[in-house]
Amino acid sequence: MTKDQHMSVLEKIAESSSNLTPNERLMVQAVIESPTAVALGTANDLAGSVGVHEATASRLARKLGYASYAAFRDALREEFIATRETATRFEKTFDGTAPDSILGNLALQEAQALGQVENAISAEQINTVAEKLIRADRIFIYGYGNSEVLSLMMSKRFRRFGKDVHQLDGDPRHLAEGALGMRENDVLLTFAFRRPPRSYEALMQTAREAGTETIVISGNRGAILSPQPDHLLRAPRGGDADSFQTLVVPMTVCNAIIVAAGSQNKDKSLQELERLGQLIERFD
Repeated sequence: MTKDQHMSVLEKIAESSSNLTPNERLMVQAVIESPTAVALGTANDLAGSVGVHEATASRLARKLGYASYAAFRDALREEFIATRETATRFEKTFDGTAPDSILGNLALQEAQALGQVENAISAEQINTVAEKLIRADRIFIYGYGNSEVLSLMMSKRFRRFGKDVHQLDGDPRHLAEGALGMRENDVLLTFAFRRPPRSYEALMQTAREAGTETIVISGNRGAILSPQPDHLLRAPRGGDADSFQTLVVPMTVCNAIIVAAGSQNKDKSLQELERLGQLIERFD
């Protein structure tokens, strides 16, 4: 089996994102937002949902590496309908609890999303990203909007490991000043959920010119980021993509990276944490 045959639908979308036409990007957006509905529909259904001709859906399927739209739809069914079994198991756990409160409904949605996270992000990806961060000369972290809390958490955690961390400011001038210092052997970590963060394209271009590796943690829409980062950790969040969504899934991904990074450099990490404790006592 070729490498292309091993790739998921979203991986193929991510690989082809820079070559998609505006109409194809509209269809891809529809696939990302409602993969099950697209998997159960026809090429005409997908095309009609975004107001383009049915032939555009067939061209998109071929551009993504499928022999026909039917083959593309079969891949969607295998990837998204089969993986709903995990969510179903979690849902059964909640049977009889009548989650009719806001808290209960949120808990159910998050449990379903967390139950599927390993279908989207592998342990190998977590370990690779953790190694890049723990071995980097410097770490640049950028979070905009709701992602600022993730940016702050990752900055604090990696500083505690003794890393030189630079948290980038969202103001365009401050962002440019922060990006100016990027060099080879540095790593840039950022987040993208409903849409790419402000100045995403400029930040990625600057990092690439500097030889700085890039990491993005995102929801499913990360598949159509342009340009694509060197490392993309993409997992759907709980709830409807068009309604309120929490940061539970990406925060869990961040915590997995932190634990993996600490484990990979255990002795030094423990030394730095012990020294931090001593300094806290001194400054208290």
